[in-house]
Amino acid sequence: MVAVSGGGDSVAMLLALHALRDELGLRLSVAHLDHNVRGEAAREDARFVADLAASLGLPFDLGSWRPTRPGHFEADARAARLAWLAGVARARGASAVAVGHTRDDQAETVLHRIVRGTGPRGLAGIPARRPLAAGVDLVRPLLDVSRRAIRDELARLGHAYREDATNSDARFTRARIRHDLIPKLEADYNPEAVAAIARLGELAAAERRLLEALLAPLAAAVIRSVDADRIAFDRRAAAGLAGPSAVEIVRRAWREAGWPEGSMTARRWRRLAAGLIAGEGVDHLGGGVALRAGGDVLILERPGASPPSAAEVVPVRLEAPGEVAVPWACASFRAEVDPVGDGDEVVDRDRIAFPLIVRTPTPGERFDPLGMSGKRQRLVEFLRLRGVPREGRGLAPVVADRGGIVWVVGHRIADRVRTTTGTTTRLHLGWRPDPGGDLGR
Repeated sequence: MVAVSGGGDSVAMLLALHALRDELGLRLSVAHLDHNVRGEAAREDARFVADLAASLGLPFDLGSWRPTRPGHFEADARAARLAWLAGVARARGASAVAVGHTRDDQAETVLHRIVRGTGPRGLAGIPARRPLAAGVDLVRPLLDVSRRAIRDELARLGHAYREDATNSDARFTRARIRHDLIPKLEADYNPEAVAAIARLGELAAAERRLLEALLAPLAAAVIRSVDADRIAFDRRAAAGLAGPSAVEIVRRAWREAGWPEGSMTARRWRRLAAGLIAGEGVDHLGGGVALRAGGDVLILERPGASPPSAAEVVPVRLEAPGEVAVPWACASFRAEVDPVGDGDEVVDRDRIAFPLIVRTPTPGERFDPLGMSGKRQRLVEFLRLRGVPREGRGLAPVVADRGGIVWVVGHRIADRVRTTTGTTTRLHLGWRPDPGGDLGR
Protein backbone atom coordinates (compact mmCIF):
# COMPACT_ATOMS: atom_id res chain seq x y z
CA MET A 1 0.00 0.00 0.00
CA VAL A 2 1.36 3.42 -1.00
CA ALA A 3 0.62 6.42 1.23
CA VAL A 4 0.27 9.45 -1.04
CA SER A 5 -0.23 13.01 0.20
CA GLY A 6 -0.19 14.49 -3.28
CA GLY A 7 3.20 16.15 -2.74
CA GLY A 8 6.11 15.60 -5.07
CA ASP A 9 7.89 12.98 -2.96
CA SER A 10 4.94 10.61 -2.55
CA VAL A 11 3.78 11.12 -6.15
CA ALA A 12 7.25 10.23 -7.46
CA MET A 13 7.35 7.19 -5.17
CA LEU A 14 3.99 5.96 -6.47
CA LEU A 15 5.04 6.42 -10.10
CA ALA A 16 8.31 4.55 -9.49
CA LEU A 17 6.63 1.64 -7.69
CA HIS A 18 3.97 1.43 -10.39
CA ALA A 19 6.66 1.28 -13.09
CA LEU A 20 8.44 -1.51 -11.21
CA ARG A 21 5.35 -3.43 -10.09
CA ASP A 22 5.74 -6.33 -12.54
CA GLU A 23 9.50 -6.63 -12.11
CA LEU A 24 9.17 -6.65 -8.30
CA GLY A 25 5.91 -8.59 -8.13
CA LEU A 26 4.07 -5.78 -6.34
CA ARG A 27 0.33 -5.56 -5.75
CA LEU A 28 -0.34 -1.86 -5.16
CA SER A 29 -3.09 0.26 -3.64
CA VAL A 30 -3.15 3.96 -2.74
CA ALA A 31 -4.17 5.61 0.55
CA HIS A 32 -4.66 9.28 1.45
CA LEU A 33 -5.64 10.84 4.81
CA ASP A 34 -7.29 14.28 4.97
CA HIS A 35 -6.20 16.15 8.12
CA ASN A 36 -9.00 18.74 7.82
CA VAL A 37 -6.82 21.80 8.41
CA ARG A 38 -6.60 23.36 4.94
CA GLY A 39 -10.21 23.49 3.81
CA GLU A 40 -10.73 23.36 0.06
CA ALA A 41 -7.00 22.91 -0.60
CA ALA A 42 -7.08 19.64 1.35
CA ARG A 43 -10.12 18.45 -0.58
CA GLU A 44 -8.32 19.26 -3.82
CA ASP A 45 -5.35 17.18 -2.60
CA ALA A 46 -7.68 14.24 -2.01
CA ARG A 47 -9.25 14.59 -5.47
CA PHE A 48 -5.81 14.83 -7.07
CA VAL A 49 -4.62 11.61 -5.40
CA ALA A 50 -7.88 9.80 -6.19
CA ASP A 51 -7.56 10.78 -9.86
CA LEU A 52 -3.91 9.69 -9.92
CA ALA A 53 -4.79 6.28 -8.46
CA ALA A 54 -7.60 5.88 -11.00
CA SER A 55 -5.30 6.80 -13.89
CA LEU A 56 -2.94 4.02 -12.79
CA GLY A 57 -5.78 1.55 -12.28
CA LEU A 58 -5.10 1.19 -8.56
CA PRO A 59 -7.55 0.81 -5.62
CA PHE A 60 -7.88 3.96 -3.50
CA ASP A 61 -8.71 4.54 0.18
CA LEU A 62 -9.55 7.98 1.60
CA GLY A 63 -9.61 8.71 5.33
CA SER A 64 -10.37 11.77 7.44
CA TRP A 65 -9.00 12.99 10.77
CA ARG A 66 -9.60 16.17 12.77
CA PRO A 67 -7.12 17.65 15.29
CA THR A 68 -8.45 17.99 18.82
CA ARG A 69 -5.51 19.34 20.85
CA PRO A 70 -4.24 22.84 20.11
CA GLY A 71 -0.46 22.97 20.03
CA HIS A 72 -0.03 19.24 19.38
CA PHE A 73 -0.89 19.06 15.69
CA GLU A 74 2.38 17.60 14.37
CA ALA A 75 2.60 14.75 16.89
CA ASP A 76 -1.13 13.97 16.90
CA ALA A 77 -1.37 14.04 13.11
CA ARG A 78 1.54 11.64 12.77
CA ALA A 79 0.07 9.21 15.30
CA ALA A 80 -3.36 9.35 13.66
CA ARG A 81 -1.89 8.91 10.20
CA LEU A 82 0.14 5.83 11.14
CA ALA A 83 -2.78 4.24 12.99
CA TRP A 84 -5.10 4.81 10.03
CA LEU A 85 -2.56 3.49 7.52
CA ALA A 86 -2.03 0.36 9.63
CA GLY A 87 -5.77 -0.31 9.75
CA VAL A 88 -6.25 0.16 6.00
CA ALA A 89 -3.20 -2.00 5.25
CA ARG A 90 -4.61 -4.85 7.35
CA ALA A 91 -7.98 -4.51 5.63
CA ARG A 92 -6.28 -4.60 2.22
CA GLY A 93 -4.08 -7.53 3.18
CA ALA A 94 -0.96 -5.43 2.53
CA SER A 95 2.32 -6.52 4.09
CA ALA A 96 3.91 -3.07 3.81
CA VAL A 97 3.01 0.61 3.72
CA ALA A 98 5.34 2.78 1.62
CA VAL A 99 5.83 6.44 2.57
CA GLY A 100 7.76 9.09 0.66
CA HIS A 101 10.43 10.22 3.10
CA THR A 102 13.65 11.37 1.43
CA ARG A 103 17.25 12.05 2.38
CA ASP A 104 16.19 15.63 3.15
CA ASP A 105 13.56 14.32 5.59
CA GLN A 106 16.27 12.23 7.23
CA ALA A 107 18.47 15.30 7.75
CA GLU A 108 15.52 17.36 9.03
CA THR A 109 14.61 14.62 11.50
CA VAL A 110 18.15 14.40 12.90
CA LEU A 111 18.36 18.20 13.23
CA HIS A 112 14.90 18.36 14.82
CA ARG A 113 15.94 15.84 17.46
CA ILE A 114 19.24 17.61 18.14
CA VAL A 115 17.46 20.94 18.62
CA ARG A 116 14.84 19.36 20.87
CA GLY A 117 17.40 17.32 22.79
CA THR A 118 18.37 13.74 22.00
CA GLY A 119 20.97 11.03 22.55
CA PRO A 120 22.68 8.47 20.32
CA ARG A 121 19.37 6.69 19.72
CA GLY A 122 17.79 9.86 18.34
CA LEU A 123 20.72 10.49 16.01
CA ALA A 124 19.82 7.27 14.20
CA GLY A 125 17.05 9.20 12.48
CA ILE A 126 14.43 7.48 10.33
CA PRO A 127 14.80 3.74 9.61
CA ALA A 128 14.31 2.55 6.04
CA ARG A 129 12.03 -0.19 7.35
CA ARG A 130 10.32 -0.82 10.66
CA PRO A 131 7.27 -2.69 11.98
CA LEU A 132 4.05 -0.67 11.80
CA ALA A 133 1.55 -3.26 13.04
CA ALA A 134 1.32 -7.03 13.31
CA GLY A 135 2.25 -8.34 9.87
CA VAL A 136 2.68 -4.85 8.37
CA ASP A 137 5.96 -2.96 7.88
CA LEU A 138 6.49 0.73 7.19
CA VAL A 139 8.98 1.16 4.32
CA ARG A 140 10.69 4.23 2.87
CA PRO A 141 11.94 3.50 -0.67
CA LEU A 142 13.23 7.06 -1.29
CA LEU A 143 15.23 7.52 1.90
CA ASP A 144 18.54 7.66 0.01
CA VAL A 145 17.23 10.06 -2.66
CA SER A 146 17.40 13.86 -2.39
CA ARG A 147 14.31 16.01 -2.72
CA ARG A 148 16.02 17.98 -5.47
CA ALA A 149 16.60 14.85 -7.56
CA ILE A 150 12.95 13.90 -7.14
CA ARG A 151 11.74 17.32 -8.28
CA ASP A 152 14.10 17.20 -11.26
CA GLU A 153 12.69 13.82 -12.30
CA LEU A 154 9.08 15.01 -11.99
CA ALA A 155 9.96 18.04 -14.12
CA ARG A 156 11.52 15.77 -16.74
CA LEU A 157 8.36 13.67 -16.81
CA GLY A 158 6.17 16.76 -16.83
CA HIS A 159 4.11 15.26 -14.00
CA ALA A 160 2.04 17.49 -11.71
CA TYR A 161 1.99 17.31 -7.92
CA ARG A 162 0.51 19.30 -5.06
CA GLU A 163 2.22 21.71 -2.66
CA ASP A 164 1.11 21.66 0.99
CA ALA A 165 1.22 25.21 2.36
CA THR A 166 1.70 23.92 5.92
CA ASN A 167 5.17 22.69 4.89
CA SER A 168 6.17 26.38 4.84
CA ASP A 169 4.24 27.41 7.96
CA ALA A 170 6.81 28.93 10.34
CA ARG A 171 4.64 28.00 13.33
CA PHE A 172 5.96 24.46 12.97
CA THR A 173 9.53 23.67 14.03
CA ARG A 174 9.99 21.23 11.15
CA ALA A 175 9.12 23.94 8.62
CA ARG A 176 11.61 26.37 10.18
CA ILE A 177 14.34 23.75 10.03
CA ARG A 178 13.57 23.07 6.36
CA HIS A 179 13.28 26.67 5.17
CA ASP A 180 15.58 28.53 7.57
CA LEU A 181 18.16 26.37 9.37
CA ILE A 182 19.17 24.03 6.54
CA PRO A 183 19.59 26.80 3.91
CA LYS A 184 21.83 28.67 6.38
CA LEU A 185 23.92 25.56 7.00
CA GLU A 186 24.29 25.00 3.26
CA ALA A 187 25.11 28.64 2.53
CA ASP A 188 27.46 29.36 5.44
CA TYR A 189 29.01 26.02 6.44
CA ASN A 190 28.66 23.11 4.01
CA PRO A 191 26.87 23.01 0.64
CA GLU A 192 26.39 19.27 1.22
CA ALA A 193 25.01 19.69 4.75
CA VAL A 194 21.90 17.61 4.04
CA ALA A 195 23.94 14.67 2.77
CA ALA A 196 26.38 14.96 5.69
CA ILE A 197 23.63 15.03 8.32
CA ALA A 198 21.76 12.17 6.66
CA ARG A 199 24.99 10.17 6.64
CA LEU A 200 25.33 10.80 10.38
CA GLY A 201 21.88 9.28 10.80
CA GLU A 202 22.89 6.22 8.77
CA LEU A 203 26.08 5.69 10.79
CA ALA A 204 24.24 6.12 14.09
CA ALA A 205 21.62 3.61 12.93
CA ALA A 206 24.32 1.08 12.04
CA GLU A 207 25.92 1.46 15.47
CA ARG A 208 22.49 1.15 17.07
CA ARG A 209 21.91 -2.18 15.29
CA LEU A 210 25.33 -3.42 16.44
CA LEU A 211 24.64 -2.41 20.04
CA GLU A 212 21.26 -4.15 20.02
CA ALA A 213 22.83 -7.33 18.67
CA LEU A 214 25.54 -7.27 21.36
CA LEU A 215 22.96 -6.68 24.09
CA ALA A 216 20.58 -9.42 22.91
CA PRO A 217 21.99 -12.26 25.09
CA LEU A 218 22.04 -10.02 28.17
CA ALA A 219 18.50 -8.81 27.49
CA ALA A 220 17.31 -12.41 27.17
CA ALA A 221 18.69 -13.16 30.65
CA VAL A 222 17.19 -10.05 32.27
CA ILE A 223 13.77 -9.82 30.57
CA ARG A 224 11.55 -12.66 31.74
CA SER A 225 8.28 -11.81 30.04
CA VAL A 226 6.52 -8.98 28.25
CA ASP A 227 2.86 -8.34 27.54
CA ALA A 228 0.61 -5.32 27.01
CA ASP A 229 0.21 -4.59 30.75
CA ARG A 230 3.28 -5.94 32.50
CA ILE A 231 7.00 -6.50 32.02
CA ALA A 232 8.86 -8.91 34.32
CA PHE A 233 12.62 -8.69 34.89
CA ASP A 234 14.92 -11.16 36.62
CA ARG A 235 16.10 -9.39 39.75
CA ARG A 236 19.35 -11.29 40.15
CA ALA A 237 20.39 -10.91 36.49
CA ALA A 238 19.55 -7.19 36.55
CA ALA A 239 21.78 -6.58 39.58
CA GLY A 240 24.90 -7.07 37.47
CA LEU A 241 24.00 -4.53 34.79
CA ALA A 242 25.90 -1.35 34.06
CA GLY A 243 23.77 1.80 33.93
CA PRO A 244 23.77 2.33 30.13
CA SER A 245 23.07 -1.37 29.52
CA ALA A 246 20.15 -1.26 31.93
CA VAL A 247 18.66 1.74 30.12
CA GLU A 248 18.92 -0.03 26.77
CA ILE A 249 17.38 -3.26 28.09
CA VAL A 250 14.48 -1.43 29.75
CA ARG A 251 13.80 0.51 26.56
CA ARG A 252 13.91 -2.71 24.54
CA ALA A 253 11.29 -4.34 26.79
CA TRP A 254 9.20 -1.15 26.81
CA ARG A 255 9.08 -1.07 23.00
CA GLU A 256 8.30 -4.79 22.84
CA ALA A 257 5.32 -4.16 25.12
CA GLY A 258 4.16 -1.45 22.71
CA TRP A 259 4.05 1.26 25.36
CA PRO A 260 4.31 4.91 24.24
CA GLU A 261 7.62 6.58 25.09
CA GLY A 262 6.46 10.19 24.91
CA SER A 263 6.46 10.81 28.67
CA MET A 264 9.77 9.04 29.30
CA THR A 265 12.52 11.62 29.62
CA ALA A 266 16.21 10.73 29.82
CA ARG A 267 16.02 11.28 33.58
CA ARG A 268 13.11 8.86 33.94
CA TRP A 269 14.90 6.17 31.91
CA ARG A 270 17.92 6.56 34.21
CA ARG A 271 15.74 6.34 37.36
CA LEU A 272 14.06 3.22 36.05
CA ALA A 273 17.41 1.65 35.14
CA ALA A 274 18.80 2.49 38.59
CA GLY A 275 15.81 0.79 40.23
CA LEU A 276 16.33 -2.25 38.04
CA ILE A 277 19.98 -2.55 39.06
CA ALA A 278 19.27 -1.94 42.75
CA GLY A 279 16.29 -4.30 42.76
CA GLU A 280 14.04 -1.56 44.14
CA GLY A 281 10.65 -0.18 43.20
CA VAL A 282 10.34 3.11 41.31
CA ASP A 283 7.24 5.33 41.19
CA HIS A 284 6.28 8.46 39.24
CA LEU A 285 7.65 7.32 35.89
CA GLY A 286 4.96 9.08 33.90
CA GLY A 287 1.60 7.77 32.77
CA GLY A 288 1.19 5.91 36.07
CA VAL A 289 3.84 3.32 35.19
CA ALA A 290 5.70 1.93 38.22
CA LEU A 291 8.38 -0.66 38.93
CA ARG A 292 7.59 -3.11 41.75
CA ALA A 293 9.92 -5.62 43.41
CA GLY A 294 8.65 -9.03 44.43
CA GLY A 295 10.93 -11.89 45.38
CA ASP A 296 13.36 -12.53 42.55
CA VAL A 297 11.21 -10.63 40.07
CA LEU A 298 10.93 -6.92 39.24
CA ILE A 299 7.61 -6.06 37.63
CA LEU A 300 6.98 -2.97 35.54
CA GLU A 301 3.24 -2.30 35.32
CA ARG A 302 0.93 0.13 33.61
CA PRO A 303 -2.13 1.59 35.39
CA GLY A 304 -5.03 -0.79 35.45
CA ALA A 305 -2.89 -3.88 34.92
CA SER A 306 -4.70 -6.81 36.46
CA PRO A 307 -2.86 -8.68 39.23
CA PRO A 308 -2.04 -12.34 38.68
CA SER A 309 -5.15 -14.48 38.95
CA ALA A 310 -5.60 -17.29 41.46
CA ALA A 311 -4.89 -19.77 38.68
CA GLU A 312 -1.54 -18.12 38.00
CA VAL A 313 -0.32 -18.34 41.60
CA VAL A 314 -1.57 -21.83 42.38
CA PRO A 315 1.09 -23.80 44.31
CA VAL A 316 3.32 -26.08 42.23
CA ARG A 317 4.32 -29.53 43.56
CA LEU A 318 7.59 -31.37 43.03
CA GLU A 319 6.94 -34.95 44.17
CA ALA A 320 10.56 -36.17 43.95
CA PRO A 321 13.97 -34.81 42.97
CA GLY A 322 13.77 -33.24 39.52
CA GLU A 323 12.56 -30.03 37.90
CA VAL A 324 9.16 -28.36 37.59
CA ALA A 325 7.86 -25.26 35.80
CA VAL A 326 6.48 -22.39 37.89
CA PRO A 327 4.31 -20.51 35.36
CA TRP A 328 3.13 -17.71 37.64
CA ALA A 329 6.76 -16.78 38.42
CA CYS A 330 8.05 -17.22 34.86
CA ALA A 331 10.64 -19.67 36.15
CA SER A 332 11.43 -23.28 36.82
CA PHE A 333 12.45 -24.85 40.14
CA ARG A 334 14.96 -27.67 40.44
CA ALA A 335 15.84 -29.97 43.36
CA GLU A 336 18.50 -32.54 42.49
CA VAL A 337 21.18 -34.54 44.25
CA ASP A 338 23.76 -33.79 41.55
CA PRO A 339 24.92 -30.16 41.33
CA VAL A 340 23.91 -28.36 38.14
CA GLY A 341 24.12 -24.58 38.57
CA ASP A 342 26.73 -22.36 40.18
CA GLY A 343 24.02 -20.43 42.02
CA ASP A 344 22.41 -23.47 43.65
CA GLU A 345 21.44 -23.48 47.31
CA VAL A 346 22.50 -26.67 49.09
CA VAL A 347 20.46 -28.38 51.81
CA ASP A 348 20.54 -31.68 53.69
CA ARG A 349 18.50 -34.21 51.68
CA ASP A 350 17.60 -36.19 54.77
CA ARG A 351 16.00 -33.11 56.37
CA ILE A 352 13.64 -32.59 53.42
CA ALA A 353 10.23 -34.25 53.31
CA PHE A 354 8.93 -34.43 49.74
CA PRO A 355 6.79 -33.22 48.08
CA LEU A 356 8.24 -29.74 47.83
CA ILE A 357 5.72 -26.97 47.21
CA VAL A 358 6.53 -23.75 45.34
CA ARG A 359 4.09 -21.09 46.50
CA THR A 360 3.70 -17.56 47.80
CA PRO A 361 3.81 -16.60 51.51
CA THR A 362 0.84 -17.36 53.74
CA PRO A 363 -0.54 -14.82 56.26
CA GLY A 364 1.48 -14.70 59.49
CA GLU A 365 4.00 -17.27 58.27
CA ARG A 366 7.31 -17.65 60.14
CA PHE A 367 10.56 -19.46 59.41
CA ASP A 368 14.09 -19.85 60.76
CA PRO A 369 16.53 -18.09 58.39
CA LEU A 370 19.98 -19.62 58.05
CA GLY A 371 22.42 -18.01 60.45
CA MET A 372 19.88 -17.18 63.16
CA SER A 373 20.50 -20.38 65.16
CA GLY A 374 16.95 -21.61 64.73
CA LYS A 375 15.34 -18.35 65.84
CA ARG A 376 12.05 -17.95 64.01
CA GLN A 377 11.13 -14.73 62.26
CA ARG A 378 8.00 -13.47 60.54
CA LEU A 379 8.46 -13.93 56.81
CA VAL A 380 7.10 -10.48 55.96
CA GLU A 381 9.60 -8.92 58.35
CA PHE A 382 12.44 -10.96 56.85
CA LEU A 383 11.47 -9.78 53.36
CA ARG A 384 11.23 -6.18 54.56
CA LEU A 385 14.73 -6.35 56.00
CA ARG A 386 15.93 -7.84 52.71
CA GLY A 387 14.65 -4.76 50.87
CA VAL A 388 11.55 -6.26 49.26
CA PRO A 389 8.87 -3.52 48.99
CA ARG A 390 5.53 -4.15 50.68
CA GLU A 391 3.66 -4.63 47.43
CA GLY A 392 6.13 -7.33 46.33
CA ARG A 393 6.19 -9.43 49.49
CA GLY A 394 2.99 -11.28 48.69
CA LEU A 395 4.46 -12.62 45.43
CA ALA A 396 7.85 -13.71 46.78
CA PRO A 397 8.43 -17.35 45.71
CA VAL A 398 8.77 -19.75 48.63
CA VAL A 399 9.74 -23.44 48.59
CA ALA A 400 8.27 -25.46 51.45
CA ASP A 401 7.81 -29.03 52.61
CA ARG A 402 5.59 -30.51 55.30
CA GLY A 403 7.82 -28.94 57.96
CA GLY A 404 7.45 -25.40 56.60
CA ILE A 405 9.65 -23.12 54.58
CA VAL A 406 12.77 -24.67 53.06
CA TRP A 407 13.92 -21.74 50.91
CA VAL A 408 12.85 -18.16 50.35
CA VAL A 409 13.92 -18.04 46.71
CA GLY A 410 16.63 -15.53 45.98
CA HIS A 411 17.24 -14.85 49.67
CA ARG A 412 17.98 -17.62 52.17
CA ILE A 413 17.34 -21.25 53.10
CA ALA A 414 15.90 -22.28 56.45
CA ASP A 415 18.35 -23.09 59.20
CA ARG A 416 16.62 -26.41 59.87
CA VAL A 417 17.66 -27.83 56.46
CA ARG A 418 21.28 -26.64 56.45
CA THR A 419 24.08 -29.08 55.77
CA THR A 420 26.37 -30.17 58.63
CA THR A 421 29.41 -32.37 59.09
CA GLY A 422 27.00 -35.27 59.47
CA THR A 423 25.24 -34.67 56.16
CA THR A 424 25.40 -37.75 53.94
CA THR A 425 23.39 -36.52 50.92
CA ARG A 426 23.23 -32.98 49.63
CA LEU A 427 20.22 -31.66 47.73
CA HIS A 428 20.84 -28.80 45.31
CA LEU A 429 18.02 -26.28 44.91
CA GLY A 430 18.02 -24.14 41.76
CA TRP A 431 15.81 -21.45 40.28
CA ARG A 432 15.97 -20.70 36.57
CA PRO A 433 14.19 -17.77 34.93
CA ASP A 434 12.07 -18.79 31.95
CA PRO A 435 11.98 -15.95 29.35
CA GLY A 436 9.09 -17.69 27.64
CA GLY A 437 6.99 -17.57 30.77
CA ASP A 438 3.55 -16.03 30.88
CA LEU A 439 3.47 -13.82 33.96
CA GLY A 440 0.51 -11.52 33.96
CA ARG A 441 -1.34 -12.98 30.99
